[in-house]
Amino acid sequence: MTASPDLNKKINIVIEIKGGFGNQIFQFTFANYLRNKGFKVKVNTRFYNQFRKNDNAVDTFRQLIIGEELFDFKNINYFYLKFLKLNKKINDSNKIKKIYKNFKNPIYIKLKDSNFTEELLNKKFIHLDGYWQNIDNLISEKKFLYDSLSSNKMLKKSFENPRIENSTMMLVRRGDYIDMNEDLGLEFYEECIKQLKNKIGEFHLEIFTDDVEWVKSKKIFSDAKNIYGPEEMPFEVINLFGKMINNQHFIVGNSTFSLLAAFLGEREDSLILVADPWFRERNFGNLTKDNWIKIKNI
Repeated sequence: MTASPDLNKKINIVIEIKGGFGNQIFQFTFANYLRNKGFKVKVNTRFYNQFRKNDNAVDTFRQLIIGEELFDFKNINYFYLKFLKLNKKINDSNKIKKIYKNFKNPIYIKLKDSNFTEELLNKKFIHLDGYWQNIDNLISEKKFLYDSLSSNKMLKKSFENPRIENSTMMLVRRGDYIDMNEDLGLEFYEECIKQLKNKIGEFHLEIFTDDVEWVKSKKIFSDAKNIYGPEEMPFEVINLFGKMINNQHFIVGNSTFSLLAAFLGEREDSLILVADPWFRERNFGNLTKDNWIKIKNI
């Protein structure tokens, strides 16, 4: 970090909150990481307004599952939003860029995951638009994340509930992953089940999936005690996430939603299995702890 903590206090950072629940958690966690560095951090949750206004949103339907207040952040106001939109026009317009090309020290910069480095956090106004999926941020901010989410009574109960012995959460994600060619093959799940049986014997399997019919049609999942389908409304998503947390072991696969449940629900005797590599056809950040078991993703 180039700036000192005192200088950081003069730098204003806005973090976009967007995507599904897993992405939202990563973004709030990253926001707190920067706040702990001394930056003045606010969030912008207006990504979700598009779904209330019309049915023509270009993004997959999403809702803000837990508001910024739970994480002790403030949303930017209307005037700050107009400022961001103006600067976006400047960033996106080659014509306007030419007018401002002689500015040696611009006060504003917008950064995405792909072009982010902490050394660039040296402008007065910074707009961060990305997903910030990194296990190191989760580890450094785990207490903040746990304490914040525990303010929700349903999640607090899930954290405190005793685990059924050898209860195991498995996430099976298909949907958009099929379009991306990043869905996991049956061989992956077969290997996970084989390894768990070798380590702990028979286990209580709970499956969470966006394709219930496909899961029910496959023999390897026939021992599942429960199969839960997807949810969209905030209360139901939180309830589902609570059920995921409330297990002893976790088959994460390559879903950040299940990764967060495993990360928060992990205990000393937990076994956590993840896909290696996380994605086959695209580079991804570090989303695996050293003690987690890597299962080949082919």
